[in-house]
Amino acid sequence: MFIQKFLYEEDFCINMNNHQASTFHPLGNFLNPALALLGQSLRNYQVGKN
Repeated sequence: MFIQKFLYEEDFCINMNNHQASTFHPLGNFLNPALALLGQSLRNYQVGKN
């Protein structure tokens, strides 16, 4: 839950800085799904551990 909130706020910040969006957008498009998958797997691991 926390990681998804962080990703949303990070994406919002990138969209606010339109002059930087052209530089960071390809990197953001690659990193956001990777971080989302990482967060999901961490949550699943914690749930399975309990």
